[in-house]
Amino acid sequence: MELSDRFLNLVQQHLSGFDAETQLECLVVYVAQARDGQAPCLEAVGQWPKDLERALPPVEADPDLRLPSPDRRWYPLQEGSILLGVLRAERSLSSQDWSESLDQRLQLTALGLAHSLGLELERARLLEQLNQQRDQISLMVHQLRNPLSALRTYAKLLLRRLGPESKHLPLVESLLSEQADLNKYVSALDQIGQSKLPQYSEITAPLLLPPVLNKASDITIRTLLMQ
Repeated sequence: MELSDRFLNLVQQHLSGFDAETQLECLVVYVAQARDGQAPCLEAVGQWPKDLERALPPVEADPDLRLPSPDRRWYPLQEGSILLGVLRAERSLSSQDWSESLDQRLQLTALGLAHSLGLELERARLLEQLNQQRDQISLMVHQLRNPLSALRTYAKLLLRRLGPESKHLPLVESLLSEQADLNKYVSALDQIGQSKLPQYSEITAPLLLPPVLNKASDITIRTLLMQ
């Protein structure tokens, strides 16, 4: 799954909150990624500090991570019974015990990251559904346009064969009118799901904050109500 830049920036903001923490050597956030025909892997998507020597490999590709260490702790990014990822913490002071305050802070960070990751997965799922719906609508519109175009062609050819006094003339003209209406509906259907965000110049919504008033002017509530 391709993660959004917004989520990756959020991960880095969470990790950057430990800049003043002297007990930690590094933090790494892993996300469970599915692989075709293979077991899911834990792929690194964020690390602290950012100036590490290299991009970290998945957990499965690093044999050192499989060995237990008193200086390493794993905090699951879990939603219900589903493991979405994990937060790995490495401390630098092996002679000391893990402080309770740091452990609680890491747990809260993992909880926040798990919630954000759950929302990211939901966003990706809804986006995939939206893209599938767009593809289905596009296919359906394409299949409808061809017979409608053929119907219009046949109706026009029929008009040429009918004389001006033919009693079938109103029927064929009504057929052309119905075809035009159906074509409008198909065009409207083609627009469903297409994003049309307004440009900044078109936004006319009022400001959230009132304008700064001139302190030199004598303005009262009565004056404002009379305007």
